[in-house]
Amino acid sequence: MNTRAEPPVEDFARTADAAVVGKDLAFKDLGLKVGDRMVIEPPAKLGEQPGVVKLIGWVNDLSVLVTMPDTRAWAGPPIEGDEIGVRTFSGRHAYGFSTVVGKRSVRPFEYLHLEFPRRISMRQIRNAERIATSISARVTDADEPVPTVVTNLSATGAEVRVWSPGRAVGDKVSLELVLDIHKVRTRIVVTGVIRNQHDTVDTGEPAYGVEFEDLNAQTSVFLKSYVYQNLVEQPHRRL
Repeated sequence: MNTRAEPPVEDFARTADAAVVGKDLAFKDLGLKVGDRMVIEPPAKLGEQPGVVKLIGWVNDLSVLVTMPDTRAWAGPPIEGDEIGVRTFSGRHAYGFSTVVGKRSVRPFEYLHLEFPRRISMRQIRNAERIATSISARVTDADEPVPTVVTNLSATGAEVRVWSPGRAVGDKVSLELVLDIHKVRTRIVVTGVIRNQHDTVDTGEPAYGVEFEDLNAQTSVFLKSYVYQNLVEQPHRRL
């Protein structure tokens, strides 16, 4: 078994926003590495909650090997012949394809052989991609830290519920929030400018639109990772 694919196979989907326009998108073009996370959507008979797996490797034009997902929320484990959807992201692109479980192996540990994908769709993830959130945060540049909630988030800004005492459009603000990135709680502090005040769509509560400024490289990576992770694992949260 190889963990790197051979030259591109034929019959992959062409996509309008492909990184290399006019060429077929091969599995190796996804830029995935052994151990990268992928999200699988189970067949309806098993449930609706997506599961997370890790890439073990692949044999070009034959099979993709992934770890067994946590199936406790499903009616049972996937078996041979089950159709599943797979989503993942790499760099600034989200990918998806449909496949079939070719074999479920239990030795030396449980893992799945998935049929090699023949058609892969791709969508570019832009910095402005936003996701709905409910992240507890603190305003840290007040006399004392003030609690608030981040109701949506992107790599470049956030919607934050109005806190008391309030601020004016154009004011700067410093926010502390904790992001759950692949089950690791990561604390970040961001500084931004309040660009507008409006009512939230879902509850009608007043909120500020905050544009982040002067993000350091590490914080930028954390924000993008959190947004991309949620776009892949919970696409219904995309705004």
